[in-house]
Amino acid sequence: MKIAAYCRVSTAKEEQLDSLANQKEFFEAYARTNGYELVRVYADEGISGTQMRKREQFQALLRDAARHHFDLVVVKDISRFARNTVDFLQSVRALKELGVNTRFLTANMDSLGESEFVLTLFGALAQEESANLSRRVKFGKRLNAQKGRVPRLLYGYHRVDNFQLTICPEEAQVVRKIFALYVDQGLGCRTIAQQLNGLGYVTKQGCPWTPSAVHRILTNPTYCGHLVNHKYEVENYLTGKRKKLPPQEQFHHPRPQWAIVTPEQFAQAQQQRQQRAQVREPDKPPGRYSARHLFSGLIVCAECGRSFCRKTYTYANTRVYWKCWGNDQGLCANRTKIEEEQLVAAIRDHVSECITNLEGWKQRVVNEVLDHISEAPREESELERLTQRKKRYERLYANGIIPLEQLQQELVEIQTREDALQVKRAGEHRNEAEILAQLEGYMRWEGLERADVAKLVEKITADERGEVQIFFEGGWYDFSS
Repeated sequence: MKIAAYCRVSTAKEEQLDSLANQKEFFEAYARTNGYELVRVYADEGISGTQMRKREQFQALLRDAARHHFDLVVVKDISRFARNTVDFLQSVRALKELGVNTRFLTANMDSLGESEFVLTLFGALAQEESANLSRRVKFGKRLNAQKGRVPRLLYGYHRVDNFQLTICPEEAQVVRKIFALYVDQGLGCRTIAQQLNGLGYVTKQGCPWTPSAVHRILTNPTYCGHLVNHKYEVENYLTGKRKKLPPQEQFHHPRPQWAIVTPEQFAQAQQQRQQRAQVREPDKPPGRYSARHLFSGLIVCAECGRSFCRKTYTYANTRVYWKCWGNDQGLCANRTKIEEEQLVAAIRDHVSECITNLEGWKQRVVNEVLDHISEAPREESELERLTQRKKRYERLYANGIIPLEQLQQELVEIQTREDALQVKRAGEHRNEAEILAQLEGYMRWEGLERADVAKLVEKITADERGEVQIFFEGGWYDFSS
């Protein structure tokens, strides 16, 4: 008789895979002892028995049974076959319809010889065993979450043990770069991922960066020294469906010594993330944030609430204009087009009019930049002193000399001072003429990026009558296209 064997282990851990190898040896010995021809051993590795659709080898067994490759399927135990009573009975019935018997060796049962009542009873026991296991696992995870268990892999850190992390300096620099590109330059997750890949950076697992990987960095409070556990819980052990738990059921653990960015930087990232999600009006579905062009995401249709998209047309000359994305797709009646060159000129002229003494204002800006450059050496030495001070307090806390509250207070104070100094640090030494030339270039909108425009312009609206309003941070300005 030709037989097939099925075995399964629920995790891919080494000891479980050893168990899988033992199960295979058991079936080979069983076939030799009973004079059967063992056609194949179907083995699922690291797969739960509660969901049949995820078990590729089991699905292959059913397909081969339909082709009549064997007459008998042997399984060591019912729990290895399925821990879901419904799936268990459906699989047994499917094999019976194909004329294939299923034999469970530890229970000494054959599917063709036993009533469905007995099979259902044993299947229900296997499912209840799975339910009890799920409850024990859930309890253990909750207990570890209360103690502050850390993830197995977390970019920017080395895992010391189940509850301790240390900062990885090289990866920490990338994390700071991600926050700087997002908060300071206004780039989106997709663009940031492209830049990181272009620079040759890879994730913790050696994979290319993706927008979702960047998003996880930006939304993980661990990077500002605050570990949050127990955020999700398995709602149904049979389907594996998870649900997000409310904040009051999550576990919060202050870990200031793990901070890579400041709490203020993290809060700014969350604020920007919420603002970018509100590309359309509150009662409209959100659009995708973009920072590709000067006015990406800033021009909003007053009729449908969708963003304007940038268009170029070249005949004798190149024309760059903005129009409602909804109208472009046939979803909105707003046919207003805004010429980009005219829009830039209107904003530039309005800003110039707001400066009453232009020459005096430019001189003040130049003087402030020069003062900033002259302070650079002193700032470098103070930054070094703050770094040594931070290390000293961390050693005091590690040796149990000061409590956690005092460490947190001191680190926050040091970090605040470091942030202020970093903002003031100078790059290259430049003379007054160079600074003035760069300032005048900015005033002509030369070299400005979308993030620079967003600091000045809150939003721009345009209706179907062609009325365009520019909302600045301190008020609004009417501009007719």
